[in-house]
Amino acid sequence: MTSMFLKTIPAVLALSISSTAFAENDNYDLDDIRSWDIVKIETCLDAALDTIPGHARKVEMKMEGDDPVYEFDIEAKADGKTYNVECNAEEGFIGEIEREVDANDPVFKKLAKISQAEAKEFALAIHPGKVVASEYEIGFDGDATYEFDIQSIHGYEVKVDVDAATGEIEEANIELYEIGMEKE
Repeated sequence: MTSMFLKTIPAVLALSISSTAFAENDNYDLDDIRSWDIVKIETCLDAALDTIPGHARKVEMKMEGDDPVYEFDIEAKADGKTYNVECNAEEGFIGEIEREVDANDPVFKKLAKISQAEAKEFALAIHPGKVVASEYEIGFDGDATYEFDIQSIHGYEVKVDVDAATGEIEEANIELYEIGMEKE
């Protein structure tokens, strides 16, 4: 497992360094977002609800590399489950869909080879801070993921996805804002 973790370090190190630079030179605020060439949030919300019909409970805007992304939490009409639907804010297309599950979900339990505690340790090794929220997710590609929202030591929040089978960091994205609440 340690070798899997060490393989992720070079890939994530660049993100970690750029995230640190972002935090040190952080002059960004919501006024800056207004000047970006992005689609209206309604365009992405419409695309998300066309993909998973239901009720949008929360939206986050985050940066995936250089791409701004809206992520909607949608409670589906069909099954009442919550889905995370990502929409590229520059182009308005849906890029990723994940279903939120709990720790006892049989599919998640079958796929997970590492514990949540191990995944959390991997995430915090790359992005030191405090975990303020976590989720268990299953992607439409069939992968199981632990997602951690980490309040970084640099003052920004970063979302870190850890593959529940391998322990590899799948992605780490800076969250710019969040509106709404998780389903209780």
